Amino acid sequence: MIPLTTALTRLALALVLGAIIGIEREWRHKTAGIKTNTLVALGAATFALLSNTFGDINHNPAQIAAAVVTGIGFIGAGVIIHRGATVQGVTTAATLWANASMGVAVGLGQFNVGATLFAAIIVTQFTMRTIGTWIDAVRREGRMSRVELCVECEHEAVRAIDEAWSRFAREAHATTMRRSISRGDLLWTRRTTFIVPSNLPLDVTPLEEQLAAIDGVHSIEVRFLGYQEAPDAVM
Repeated sequence: MIPLTTALTRLALALVLGAIIGIEREWRHKTAGIKTNTLVALGAATFALLSNTFGDINHNPAQIAAAVVTGIGFIGAGVIIHRGATVQGVTTAATLWANASMGVAVGLGQFNVGATLFAAIIVTQFTMRTIGTWIDAVRREGRMSRVELCVECEHEAVRAIDEAWSRFAREAHATTMRRSISRGDLLWTRRTTFIVPSNLPLDVTPLEEQLAAIDGVHSIEVRFLGYQEAPDAVM
């Protein structure tokens, strides 16, 4: 049986370290913040403590750790969100997974391992984002953002839409890759696929406001289609 003071010390340490890890997620307004990370660390540490409760005969920390990992899998899946073609929450799920392993280490009394893991998590969260941003900026050099503009309108509005698009293209350094018009019984659909340098900020709000002010425009949709290598020459 683990002494009460030892159990309380380990749980308190897991609480503090888990809360500190959760502060970073809370600061970035993530789904699993300070409360979730604190509870994960406490729960993992408690399960690790329970592995020592029944004496040497039933002492099996590996089995307890495996159960913790399984449980964290369900929690991690719950914070991963699909938004269209993007997936969000993977970093938060990985943080919970690493946090749980830190809790197990603290619960088992492996303070050196727990402290090292805690430091590694903090360093990763606060430095790797900057490194990732730098890598992404380097990768964007020479790449183009591909965007599609779709406008449903009455046929009388097409000329005004073309004029608004031409002004926007000059200001945004946009190059038209493809343009089509579909004529329906009541409305026409004008689609334009264009590319812009990905290292330049793209704000289509002015264009949307200009298009919305044109009589006969019924709907406006702008979609990001991904990146492509910059062409040497666009016809």
